[in-house]
Amino acid sequence: MTRGVRELVVVYDVGCPHCSRIARELPDCVSVRVKVRSCRDPQLPEIYPNLRAHPAVTACRAPAIGVVRRDGSVRWWPGLTGAIGLLPVLSPGAAGRALGLLREALRARS
Repeated sequence: MTRGVRELVVVYDVGCPHCSRIARELPDCVSVRVKVRSCRDPQLPEIYPNLRAHPAVTACRAPAIGVVRRDGSVRWWPGLTGAIGLLPVLSPGAAGRALGLLREALRARS
């Protein structure tokens, strides 16, 4: 059950191998479609205006998970809080792997 989640958006730093791993492996952990976007994409603020509220993400200091609801609105979960945004769409048995991906990327940024 996806609880009204249409898709996920992963914003990550393409220059960071840990963040890139999230973009590569997270789709295998969830039951909805995943879009990946670079934090360096100059169109990012236009596409997702509410992402500006999370300057660490737009400054490439933390990855973020955007939960796109059925109505098109996006709720952002930066850094390790992204695990909360994943809960409704995790595939069975994938919680540990998804949390590990986020934790590894966040530690690498510190």
